[in-house]
Amino acid sequence: MEPGNRRLAWDLSGNVSSIKCYVNGALSGTVKNNRYCLLHAFPKCEASNYTVHATVPGGKQFSAWINYPRQEGNPRAAAEHLQCRVHDLHFLTCSWAVGPEAPRDVQYDFYLEELSNSTTWPCPRYTKKELDTHVQCQFANVSELPNDEEQNLLFRLLVQGRSRHSRVPCSEIVKSLSEIEEFTAPNLTADCNKSLAVLQWRMSSHFTKTFDYELRIEEDSGAPIMQNNLSQKYWVLPNPGTFTVTIRAHGGQWSARQRFVCDQEDEGRLYVWLIALTALLVVGAAILLCKKYSVLQKLFPPIPHMKDPTGDKRVHDENMMVWQPSLPPPEDCPVAEVQLVEGT
Repeated sequence: MEPGNRRLAWDLSGNVSSIKCYVNGALSGTVKNNRYCLLHAFPKCEASNYTVHATVPGGKQFSAWINYPRQEGNPRAAAEHLQCRVHDLHFLTCSWAVGPEAPRDVQYDFYLEELSNSTTWPCPRYTKKELDTHVQCQFANVSELPNDEEQNLLFRLLVQGRSRHSRVPCSEIVKSLSEIEEFTAPNLTADCNKSLAVLQWRMSSHFTKTFDYELRIEEDSGAPIMQNNLSQKYWVLPNPGTFTVTIRAHGGQWSARQRFVCDQEDEGRLYVWLIALTALLVVGAAILLCKKYSVLQKLFPPIPHMKDPTGDKRVHDENMMVWQPSLPPPEDCPVAEVQLVEGT
């Protein structure tokens, strides 16, 4: 085992047709040069079974396995029920319970580790139980942590136990921060008059860029309206009257119920917003058409114009003369001479 390089390695003698790696019976990792498997993460606290299956030409299979890491100390002394969440936009909070067989002087220390480069942050703020035992940790500004939604960075959330009398095993969770984020409610506003209401909202997150929304509208004069899996950040409601609305990012917290009474004649702000929306749609359509025209030009290039062999000018139909091969050319037509005689 090479935890620092996240590799499970082996020695190989002879030819093989294929090698596969398994963790606790599930296919995992990527085999490199038939010499090692590159894994996403190695556990530090709970032992896992790592197995390598090799197939030689002819179809015969061989395998070898190990358990890692080595278990030391009483597992029931380790922190239990470790739970972590990103909440209220800026906070990361992890909590745990004292192991039922932990020594009386047990203490737990929390660490956050970014697995791609092993950067580690110790807990900046603990919450304590009786006997000053740590049972919770909070990071107050998660915006300072690495953020790469495309690579989906993994973090180890680790609680390490210690005691003067015995070894205490650790507890851990391996997750991306976007997986444990509890979305705050979107900020909802509305502009409306008697004939139209335009709802808008804004969503914030340090680890997620795209959202699906759930919108719930209750009109006084009709049945509730539910819209799921909305990707845009606005909604237009015709003839709104009086209605109540709430919204949430999928799986997150619902916003507070807001009631709107749309009986005003003033349409100024609403028209400004609609003009801006229309302009945005027109610009988007123009960009789409330009891209489409460019693609059509590449697929069907224009046919070159015919050139005049004597003047290298474009030939126009209205300037061309048609004649029959049997007729004499224009220069053979009879010509009459005309003389101008000055009168007296």
